[in-house]
Amino acid sequence: MKKIAYQQMYENELSHGWYLGTRRHLIKTLKQNCQSNSRILDAGAGSGGTIKLLKKAGFKNVTGIEKSDIAIDYARKRNISVKKGDIEKLPFKNDSFDVVICLDVLYHQGVEPAIALKEFARVLKKEGLLYLQEPAYNFLKSRHDWAISTGRRFIKNQIKKLLNFAGFKILKLSYFNTVMFIPIGIKRLVDKFSKKDEKSSDVGSLNSVLNGLIESSLKFESSLIRFINLPFGLSIICLAKKN
Repeated sequence: MKKIAYQQMYENELSHGWYLGTRRHLIKTLKQNCQSNSRILDAGAGSGGTIKLLKKAGFKNVTGIEKSDIAIDYARKRNISVKKGDIEKLPFKNDSFDVVICLDVLYHQGVEPAIALKEFARVLKKEGLLYLQEPAYNFLKSRHDWAISTGRRFIKNQIKKLLNFAGFKILKLSYFNTVMFIPIGIKRLVDKFSKKDEKSSDVGSLNSVLNGLIESSLKFESSLIRFINLPFGLSIICLAKKN
């Protein structure tokens, strides 16, 4: 990721509607499926915002690992300790964690998703849980993806095959961020042919109306996903169990 993308993450991770909406769904999912004292690994912890929100929600036993020194420095500014390391070679013993969460990391350039997922399975305890969130659809690659060093965007079937190969049983697999798919999708397609500010991502500060709309739409979708799988969206979310 470009340095400015880490800066934008740090500045907006605790207030941006997309971050708040996706992390709210993560926390709700964890509360429904594991204990508050579960040992959780945030694989690709970024600037530490997700760990901060998890701790605020009552999950105190969270370990973060991150490859970028820039991101680790930003996490320290939040008073969040993040261990330096590579998700393809995790510095933890077998069967160390009850839960692994990996939010928008497998899509990065230089990451081999199959290897990382095998590592997640290794460090998870028997029947441990994996929560994934990844960007959807390669045709949506645009300026935003150049700023965050996207190597690939996924479709559901690709995630399914990767998880099956790594030895996971899928409990829930759905697209997410569906309500905003058309307006944001159009913006991404326009940005694809624009040379304007290629270093900036889409997670900069927003006006309060748009920010509230994004957060509310994700909250609505989160309630729907309990009963159905959404047919398309800007992201893919998945809950899986180690076989």
